[in-house]
Amino acid sequence: MIGNDIVDLKLAAVQSNWKRKGFLDKIFTNKEQDLILNAKDPSIMVWLLWSMKESAYKIYMRQNSLRIFAPKRFECDVNTSQNTVKINEILYFTSSTISKDSIHTIARLNLNTSIRTNYFKMKNDSYTIQHNTTYNSLKEGVTQQFDIPISKIEINKNKMGIPYINELSKVSISISHHGIFGAYAFEFIEPCKEYKILWV
Repeated sequence: MIGNDIVDLKLAAVQSNWKRKGFLDKIFTNKEQDLILNAKDPSIMVWLLWSMKESAYKIYMRQNSLRIFAPKRFECDVNTSQNTVKINEILYFTSSTISKDSIHTIARLNLNTSIRTNYFKMKNDSYTIQHNTTYNSLKEGVTQQFDIPISKIEINKNKMGIPYINELSKVSISISHHGIFGAYAFEFIEPCKEYKILWV
C-alpha cells in the first residue's frame, strides 16, 4: 500500500501560522516539537513532519476503513537512513523530496515493492485545474507503465474517498494536490519497470 502528500510551502505559510499558540501541541508529539524547534529551518521541519503524517494516514485509512485523523498518534522518526511514521505499532516508511517551493512525501508499508511517482507544478491553484491536472498526469503514468490506452483508464473513489483504478485492482494509488502543486504515486504488487521522478 502507498500514500503520498504534497505541500505548497508558500500557501502553507499563508494558510497556517504554525507559530500560533497551541498549533504544535495539537499536531506534534513532544519529540517532534523538539525536532522542529531545533531544526535549521523550523518551517521546513513542520511541513515535512506534516506530509509524513498525512501520507502514512492515507495508508492507515485504507487498511482500517477509518477517516479519523489524530496526528499526535502518528509518531514520526526523522533518520538519516530511513524516515518512518509509527501508527498503532505499525511502521510506515517514508521518503521526501524537498524543494524551495514544495515538499512531496511518499509513505509505503513495504520497501521491496516498485513504485512510480510524479510531482508537478500547475498553472494556478483552482480546484478544477488541480483535480484535472493530477488525474490526467496519473492516467499518463498508468498508460506508460501498463500500455493501457488512456481512454480506457477510469479513476474512481470509494465511499471512504480512497482512489482506485477499475482496470488495475492490484495497484495501490495515491493522489495529492495543494496550491499550485500536484502529485501521484502508485505501487505495484507485480514487478514493474523502474520508476523515475519527472518534473512536468
